[in-house]
Amino acid sequence: MSREIRVGSRVVAKDPVVGDLIDQRYTLRREIARGGMGTVFEAEQLETGRIVALKLVHRRSRFVRVSEEQLLIEAQAISAVRHPAIVELLDVGVCAAQGPYLALEMLVGRTLDGIIASRGTLPVRDVAHIGRQICEALAVVHERRIVHRDLKPSNVFIALEGGREVVKLFDFGIAALGGASLDAPSGDREAFGTPEYMAPEQLLGEGAVDHRADLYAAGVTLFECLTGTVPYTGTMGQVVSKLSRATAPPSVRVLRPDVDPELDEILTVTLALRPEDRFASGRALARSLGLATGCTEGATHLLGDATPSMREEFDRLSRLPERGSPTSRVQRLFERVPYITMAELNHNGATVEGRSEDISLGGMLVRTQETIPAQAKIRIKFTLPGEGRSVAVGATIRWCREARGGHYASGVQFVDLPNDCRKAILDFVRSPGHATS
Repeated sequence: MSREIRVGSRVVAKDPVVGDLIDQRYTLRREIARGGMGTVFEAEQLETGRIVALKLVHRRSRFVRVSEEQLLIEAQAISAVRHPAIVELLDVGVCAAQGPYLALEMLVGRTLDGIIASRGTLPVRDVAHIGRQICEALAVVHERRIVHRDLKPSNVFIALEGGREVVKLFDFGIAALGGASLDAPSGDREAFGTPEYMAPEQLLGEGAVDHRADLYAAGVTLFECLTGTVPYTGTMGQVVSKLSRATAPPSVRVLRPDVDPELDEILTVTLALRPEDRFASGRALARSLGLATGCTEGATHLLGDATPSMREEFDRLSRLPERGSPTSRVQRLFERVPYITMAELNHNGATVEGRSEDISLGGMLVRTQETIPAQAKIRIKFTLPGEGRSVAVGATIRWCREARGGHYASGVQFVDLPNDCRKAILDFVRSPGHATS
């Protein structure tokens, strides 16, 4: 697909690509994530050499002006909070060619959405730690009179900091600041929130939307962590219909019987249909989660091995002999580490776009919106970690599992990986930033 907008033969706007220089200050090194209204790149700041996450707006979007407004709202919200559990804003500017941009701290880790997609469900203790950190961060956000309004697993990041996993909230683009409201363009309400995570009053337009809508979204997020699904699934119309008929939120124990009744009751209160029946604050919910589970402090352990079967698979892949080695000696075992970058999987002449979740010497874990059958031979194109160089290598789909929302998680095994690629991946895996306690 072309990334240029033309009037006749003249290019009037161009979406950013790897290698572009933004505002004469940032060089784009690799594409990390792509959404409907913008793209996030790993970028290098020329003056300092610092690596940042640079967020830019799609120039071809019909909502380009609204997207630019959202970017500036996000900058204001993050600047107002400045909390360890909120992604740090490093810089904001306006580029003549690309419009406004945000430079955010570069995080090492994975989105909660990606973790759920690859694992299905999460241990109760990890869910309690996630919930406690989300709610404590929301408490600070709400004290600044800000409502996030788009909390969901894809906007929650599990990051490695100092060998410890921590929660980071991001994407405040549709936040309400100081009680201000932001109407969706042309009545497109779904573009301003994800229906499955929106509180009834937010989705149905009944009454004021305040901080308790964020607590409802936190409840949906925790429900999904525990069960692999959400209380009310479907499109905008389907969710509205289900909520209109609901008399009480569903019990998590129906899908996850091992959940303690006290935790189930906490989620029932969090997902209450009326705002006044929910917890009064993020701190109250965080305290209740800690007391109900015994997890009043501590961290998650989600960035290592996912399941015994997946661990066995990646362990085997990591022991592949070095290409070109004169002997059949086996490499030492190297753990896979988080690595998010856009990827293209070519299968039988068709290209499937995806995003990696982690990488090892043996392969990658990749999410796509289309399925590729197990044992299929493919070529995968991605950006090498640490180098910013795009490569395409042969690979095999070792396994594929369906995740919620029409996504798929696939284990990709490299085939005949070139030595320079092996070195780049090995250096990245061994880097100090990936050490865990």
